[in-house]
Amino acid sequence: MISRDTYIELTKFGIVGGICFALDLSIYYSLTEGLGFATWLGKGISVVTATTVNYQLNKSWTWGQSPSDNSRFTRYMLLYAVSGMLNVFSNEVFLKILPDNEFQMFIMNKNLLVQKPFFTIKLDKFLAVMGATVVGMVVNFIGQKSWVFKDSSSAGKFAHDNDLAK
Repeated sequence: MISRDTYIELTKFGIVGGICFALDLSIYYSLTEGLGFATWLGKGISVVTATTVNYQLNKSWTWGQSPSDNSRFTRYMLLYAVSGMLNVFSNEVFLKILPDNEFQMFIMNKNLLVQKPFFTIKLDKFLAVMGATVVGMVVNFIGQKSWVFKDSSSAGKFAHDNDLAK
């Protein structure tokens, strides 16, 4: 069982993660499908952008740190350098193992009996980004809670929560 404080932190972390996931996916998809970037380059750019937004939101809202407190930024960037590489790598692995399928919605012109594509998304890219995000999210929550934004008053709380979960 996790503590109430950890549950609240995890909920906030998840909301911030959802916002940054949408940002990551939008940028990645725009760069790779719209502008023809290589998947690794598009994913690299989208991860760096989402990571920057994620730091600011998590620092002030999830972990309650002062907006002017950037002393943890180096640790955060080290954590995200590792998790960012893991994110890009796992995205490429998922792209290799997932089938190349698309989901399309059409508009039907009944007079001409013609269907025109209205919306198309490559399912392999969408699912690969989701999978890579889950992998990174686990590493990032544990790293932020136990290393980046750990304060002396809650230093033992995470270890205690883990003991209760066993």
